[in-house]
Amino acid sequence: MPNRSGQGDQRQLRAQSGPLGFLLVFALVIAATTLIVALGASAIGGTQDTLDEERAEKAMTQLDSQAALVALGNSDVQRVDLSTGSEGTYAVEDGAGRMTLSYKNQTNGNTTTVFSEKMGRIVYESGSGTTIAYQGGGVWRADGGGNAVMISPPEFHYRDATLTLPLVTVGSSGTVGDRAVISQPNTTRYFPNRTKKKAYKNPLENARVEVSVTSEYYRAWGEYFETRTDGQVEYDHPNDRVTLALVTPLQNTKITSATASLAASGSFEINGNAGNFCGPDVYTNSYNSSGTTTGYCGQSHGTNGDIVYGGDVDIDEGSGGASIRGDVTSGGTVFAGKGGPDVLGNISYSAKCNRCDDAITKSSASETQISGIEKAPAINGIVQTQVNETSSTNDNGDAPISGTTLDPGSVELEAGSYYLTNMDVAGGDTVTLNTTDGDIYVGVKENVELDSEAKIEVIGNGTASVYVLGAGGNANQLEMASESNISNPGDDAPQFRMFGLDNFTAQIGDGSGGKKGPAKYVGVIYAPPGTDGTGTVTLSKGVVYGGVLTGTTTIETLGSIHYDEALRTQKVLTQSESIVRVTYIHASTNEVQVEDG
Repeated sequence: MPNRSGQGDQRQLRAQSGPLGFLLVFALVIAATTLIVALGASAIGGTQDTLDEERAEKAMTQLDSQAALVALGNSDVQRVDLSTGSEGTYAVEDGAGRMTLSYKNQTNGNTTTVFSEKMGRIVYESGSGTTIAYQGGGVWRADGGGNAVMISPPEFHYRDATLTLPLVTVGSSGTVGDRAVISQPNTTRYFPNRTKKKAYKNPLENARVEVSVTSEYYRAWGEYFETRTDGQVEYDHPNDRVTLALVTPLQNTKITSATASLAASGSFEINGNAGNFCGPDVYTNSYNSSGTTTGYCGQSHGTNGDIVYGGDVDIDEGSGGASIRGDVTSGGTVFAGKGGPDVLGNISYSAKCNRCDDAITKSSASETQISGIEKAPAINGIVQTQVNETSSTNDNGDAPISGTTLDPGSVELEAGSYYLTNMDVAGGDTVTLNTTDGDIYVGVKENVELDSEAKIEVIGNGTASVYVLGAGGNANQLEMASESNISNPGDDAPQFRMFGLDNFTAQIGDGSGGKKGPAKYVGVIYAPPGTDGTGTVTLSKGVVYGGVLTGTTTIETLGSIHYDEALRTQKVLTQSESIVRVTYIHASTNEVQVEDG
């Protein structure tokens, strides 16, 4: 017989499973509903924040345009609707952010701050932590994690070498509601303004202009500078700061004399015999490399070997068997004398002239007192910029260069840009700079050194420019041992240019006796000392074919300088097109008051 007791148990189990299933389904429904509600609320909240932020951006953009009307004098009062319908709040913070406008005189190194003003801001902060702000005449957005973007550009304009900067600052503080009133413009004109300061005038000369912004939105400011100017932009992340650098064009970069300082300081001295390497015994004279492949030794020589120095010119210790074939000009005192070198040109001086009548040998030449000499600015900023550029972007990878060091032995560099820690050439080796396909630029962080019988040779029809920063602390940024040479066919001085800071020092020749020949430099040394520079060039059994512009030049023994007249028509320093220039500044601050309306 069937087990009726077992059947009852099964019916009892089936009876219980119904309520349990219902409870399970009900629990799942409740859980799912709770999750959906939670996710939906989050999504709705996120959507609401996004919509509120979009409305705040539009409100801030409208505020931007209306604040500009007040700040720039086109309206006395403006009202703007800031309503977003959200829980976000607006606030006016008059101490938020700072902009500084300054410039550095590249002649004397002095820095002048035109203004340094708190920008202030009107800021909206959403529930998600995003901030949207009107600051410096622009609208910015930051997510709280350091990421910032520009919504509307600031009042900053650069075009055709002119910087126009009517900075808009925000006064007053506190919260504002759905409406804001913008009023009470207060404008201060800073530049040009000779009443405020005599130096605040256009056009600028030989200056490095900097605009620095400290702000929560500094990254976005930096991106704007990079987009609109191509200037040199540097970020200071720990301090939330970005700085834009602009430079002014150099005015006079021609070499018009054999050797010069073109500064208030700097002197010229002769302490030994002149070198007699070919032709007559001279300390200075001239030749012309234009239109010929015949070098100095194959030419007849001229009398344009001028000496021009802001300090004293002392030729009294020179040999009477040699001459200076050119004019002598001093911003101080000229020391000459009987038995010293003959001067085949005029002698001009500012302070006095010691026995100059004994030195002048031409009947047509004269002795004249003058008020001073022309000045040439230091080029520290240009050299630093060029070395930085070659460091960041160069053709080292396609050249015989390992890292930032020339490969051993004789090597060749073709047209391009290169960066070296040092430009060292070992004895007997040759570095060929082949300009057949274009110009060559070399940035050297530390120094250039040629051992005995080492060579740097320029070939082709282009130019080779070497910018020497001298960061290594060595005594000389250029050092050439006996029988070393930097040269090219035809002694074409404009083809090779070396540029240095105001403390650039060079030793050409090491004074070696015996049968060792002189060191030979064909080209330009352009390292004006500005106002306070300490640069020197020393010739000791060394000869220059071209021209020298430095602080103090000394001929110790067996030295001479042969001026290449081809330099008269050429600017030896052509600034890189990537260095943005500024010649005119129009700068003001324009404060507006923002109150709850």
